[in-house]
Amino acid sequence: MIILQSTFDLHPDKVDEALELMREMMRLCRHEHGCRHYRYFQGIADPGEVLLLQEWDDADSLQGHYETDHMEKFVGKLGPLLRSPITTRSYVSQNEESVLGASEESARETHQAIH
Repeated sequence: MIILQSTFDLHPDKVDEALELMREMMRLCRHEHGCRHYRYFQGIADPGEVLLLQEWDDADSLQGHYETDHMEKFVGKLGPLLRSPITTRSYVSQNEESVLGASEESARETHQAIH
């Protein structure tokens, strides 16, 4: 299993626009093959800081995610909304159980995308 943690630093006047893009991205990614977890979390102290936590079955699933049309569109639209480059850390776990929570497939659908 591969776990990714990405941090987005958004322009203060572009937060709402970015959150809409992120909601759509989350909706699309949750249906991708090998996606176990895909959620964004907005900062309380700094609403322009958003954290993305992802879990993927394996490297092939993650690579497939990077090659989707919606990923390309998302990156293109998000770029101008960022104050600084996205930072990402990745981790590999030999544990087959999700460390971030229930799988997205088994999780109850919710309309609230940003926690």
